[in-house]
Amino acid sequence: MGIVQTITATAFVYSIAFIAAGMVLARLSLSILLHPTRIFWRVKRRQTPPECLTDTTYGIHGYLPVEGVKIHYVEKGDRSKPLMLFIHGFPEFWYSWRHQIKEFSKDYWTVAVDMRGYGDSDKPVGLEDYKMSHLVNDIKEIIEALGHEKCTLVAHGFGGAIAWNFVMLHPEMLNNYIILDAPYSPSNFRILTSNLFQIFMSWDVFYFQLPYLPELMFRAYDMVRFKHLFRGSTPRSLSPVSDEDLEAYKYTFAKPGAFTPPINYFRANGFSLSPPKSKLKKDIEAPGLYMFGEHDDHLVYDHLWAAQSYIKNLNVKMVKGANHYAQQDDPEKVNTLIRDFLKITHPKVEQSVAI
Repeated sequence: MGIVQTITATAFVYSIAFIAAGMVLARLSLSILLHPTRIFWRVKRRQTPPECLTDTTYGIHGYLPVEGVKIHYVEKGDRSKPLMLFIHGFPEFWYSWRHQIKEFSKDYWTVAVDMRGYGDSDKPVGLEDYKMSHLVNDIKEIIEALGHEKCTLVAHGFGGAIAWNFVMLHPEMLNNYIILDAPYSPSNFRILTSNLFQIFMSWDVFYFQLPYLPELMFRAYDMVRFKHLFRGSTPRSLSPVSDEDLEAYKYTFAKPGAFTPPINYFRANGFSLSPPKSKLKKDIEAPGLYMFGEHDDHLVYDHLWAAQSYIKNLNVKMVKGANHYAQQDDPEKVNTLIRDFLKITHPKVEQSVAI
């Protein structure tokens, strides 16, 4: 990208970032006026984790050294079985895969990690530590540290953007892969700059380029944003995301400085999420499944069509009625789609399941 294009792109990004900041601050100001007795910046102190985070039905906890960073993970299943590695998105951690861990640990060795900067993993302070190259290499080293040459890679959101890079750089390390509600990395910038709906849907990503304010937004009113993200307008009684689930997120992100490293993923990488073309592997033989929630309000469907036109052996599926966090919003449908995909692409494992 030339100097003129760089200046233009920077001006474009920060113009929208400041517009988004103005909208957030206006909404926050209105909330303060309407509820003057509520202290918006106060976050409840949580000394003890909710029981779900120590529930052994989700597996046992461990740590791996990766690129000098201590990575926390939760594992369940027989270590002699094929590895299924789960990579979460934003703002999540290993717990977002709780339903899939229970379902697939019968047939795979399931490992769900806290990516660097999240949960109980180390949190490097430098912005450079969250560049895509480090994140992709983390996945490679995690697979190797777990003693496997290949895995079934399952990823969501920004974790899916990392997974797309991994698919294009290390396809030989994949039996197959499943990506949910994530931008197709090579086309992300093109779609973002040519689709007004995507610009509108990505307002928060623009906003994340600013310092301090995004962290303030997430901490406001005891992190009520988690409820807005995961439940939306769904009544509590009908939502698969329970109050205890929300407490799990709040406990994890209530720790001092917990939001800055995850938001640094966006600050460090901007909107150019794809690796250099010179490093891409030309032939990607591993079959893939690319899923979107029907009511995903973060991404336009153009990502699906772009991926399908460039990647062979790719299945595209819509999760009817689900939001952006499909694996939590409708775990039964997501698990069924994954299982159907695995029956075709990993038949030896699935045949043993049937027996």
